[in-house]
Amino acid sequence: MGCSKSSRNQYYAALSANLLSISYGASFGWVSSTYLQLQSPETSHLDSGPLTKDELGWVTSILSLGILFGTLFFGWLADRIGRKRCFLFVAVPVVLNCLLIATARNVVQLCVARFLAGSVGGCCFTVIPAYITELAEDRLRSTLGTYMSLFMGIGALAVNILGYFFHYVTVAWIMLLIPAVFLATFVFNPDTPQYLEQHSKNGVEKSLRHYRGISSRAIYNEEFQTELVKLCKPSHTLKIGEDKHLHWKDFTHPKARKAFYIGVGIILANQLSGCLTMLKYATVIFKDAGSIQSPLVSAIVVICIQLVGTYSATLFVERAGRKTLLLLSTAGICLGQILMASFYYLSSLGFETSSFSWVPVAAFSLIVFAGAIGVMVVDFIVIAEITPPKIRSVILRVHGIILSLLATFIVKIFPQLSVSLGIPGVVSMFAVFSFILTIFIAICVPETKGKSIEAIQETL
Repeated sequence: MGCSKSSRNQYYAALSANLLSISYGASFGWVSSTYLQLQSPETSHLDSGPLTKDELGWVTSILSLGILFGTLFFGWLADRIGRKRCFLFVAVPVVLNCLLIATARNVVQLCVARFLAGSVGGCCFTVIPAYITELAEDRLRSTLGTYMSLFMGIGALAVNILGYFFHYVTVAWIMLLIPAVFLATFVFNPDTPQYLEQHSKNGVEKSLRHYRGISSRAIYNEEFQTELVKLCKPSHTLKIGEDKHLHWKDFTHPKARKAFYIGVGIILANQLSGCLTMLKYATVIFKDAGSIQSPLVSAIVVICIQLVGTYSATLFVERAGRKTLLLLSTAGICLGQILMASFYYLSSLGFETSSFSWVPVAAFSLIVFAGAIGVMVVDFIVIAEITPPKIRSVILRVHGIILSLLATFIVKIFPQLSVSLGIPGVVSMFAVFSFILTIFIAICVPETKGKSIEAIQETL
């Protein structure tokens, strides 16, 4: 990373906080890694027997309901007790999720575990973007913001690789290492200076010095003093004075409304493009497609591609810009879905496609890579940047709720849609949405590259 002394603590805070993202990423990829084991009488430890297709739908979709709860509860808790204490509390559902999966004997227990895992995701999607935006310098904000998706990809890859070699019960015990490491590392980070200032807490200057790497005994630093004065006497874009209490007019201001609607569009791109839904059902898609590759191996390959895409986003998000990455992302997803749908459609018509059995994996890899450089990575970064600071926490919660409701609905109906429309029909439907959302991003989403939060607000 090549971080300097002034940015070292910012990198450390982002890395340690995103250990929670590894945990959620593992939960997200858990279905792909355990689906075949839960479907087999020999490897399923459930007293109720192997999972049916309907039970699989519930076990998968309940994660999104957990996200909804986590978005509401942990978003509120982060404002109530602070970002740091909220993150430390989140370690509890992480531990409980692992313990429940390791000891589950029926579908209900699995669903409870998945709900708890989803609540961790709700915290990640709402609190981590706010936390990073509040502590990071303008030049590091987007780079540090991409770590959430990168670490989620690492978690998904880890659980799939472990699932290839070990039973899912053993994997659950191994995953307990994540909250242990998180608690041992994150506890040293102070709360963000912006949170402390907005809630009239002590330690604003101490926190800012920590994240800027400036000792209290250091000589006068003009840049630091300017930032401190600006932080303690904020000039809100909405021009509503120094009143720190939220009012309805804070949300109905034209710039606030515009930022909200753009955020909704970005959330729709995240979900209706189908990238995340297809990733959850990776092994199922490859199995139904008749791919000669092992479904789990195919899923591992796809997740590796996702990590490459996410890492590429961390390198180019400041160079190429957020809007450019979002455009490339939705356009690339659309192209991959067209290729995949064409393969499935020709196969269903009886054409000889055995020599092209690599096409589903290649097309899926393109979809995931394209998603990883844009809609899966910079969505909440852009939303946090364009939302006025005073209402950021609340708006992030609202967008998290919209995301979780959409995800729950789409993931739950995917197995039924794949039966009624077939894989070609479902993927074609996602391709249409991806095309429409590409046009929306091109017209409506502003570029935030290289701009301060205040400058971004002025452009809305």
